[in-house]
Amino acid sequence: MSTNTKSSKAKTSTKLSDEQRRSCIEVAAYYIAERRGFICGCDLENWLAAEAEINRLLAEGKLQPQ
Repeated sequence: MSTNTKSSKAKTSTKLSDEQRRSCIEVAAYYIAERRGFICGCDLENWLAAEAEINRLLAEGKLQPQ
């Protein structure tokens, strides 16, 4: 006898859309800049640090789409 387990096999998507990912990076970059005292000229550095942090959180499964 076969039981339908299709719903139990459904996977939850853990991939963010490009817009969601950009938004997360934007917020993280703001908080990094705030911690650094909003030093002028560090925008790219803040963005890259935020991007690395978001990538790490996604890879560890600690950041889920909403």
